[in-house]
Amino acid sequence: MATLNKKNETVGLPLFKNGVSLQLFKVTFPSDVSAKLDTDYTNYSNDAAKSPVAGALDAIGARVSVEVLMPLQTGGTVLPIAVAALGGDYPSDNYDGTSGNETMAAYLQTLVQAVGARQGVASTTTTVTSGWPAIS
Repeated sequence: MATLNKKNETVGLPLFKNGVSLQLFKVTFPSDVSAKLDTDYTNYSNDAAKSPVAGALDAIGARVSVEVLMPLQTGGTVLPIAVAALGGDYPSDNYDGTSGNETMAAYLQTLVQAVGARQGVASTTTTVTSGWPAIS
């Protein structure tokens, strides 16, 4: 019987994929976004029609490589993600070049909050924190 071997694909649970460390984050939206995963031009126009989840992931993905997305948790308000972090978790640094030392979570939160309102969800109150929620 034929088998498929992926020589370069190794997963050492819970934190490593192909030798790259995965740093865990929670993106917490101010309201349930589980029904707002597609573009909605019926009720909104321009950028406001785009999914708030897609907006957050685009903002985060512009700076780091998002490797894992979990299903929405906590009533559709929390999106657990994992990003590639070579050499371990991102340290505190001056990521935005203006505010001195900040954590990677704080930097990603700044990026997400700059997205603007999407389908009535205000990104200005969306938060990004380190770690994952208890998966339900």
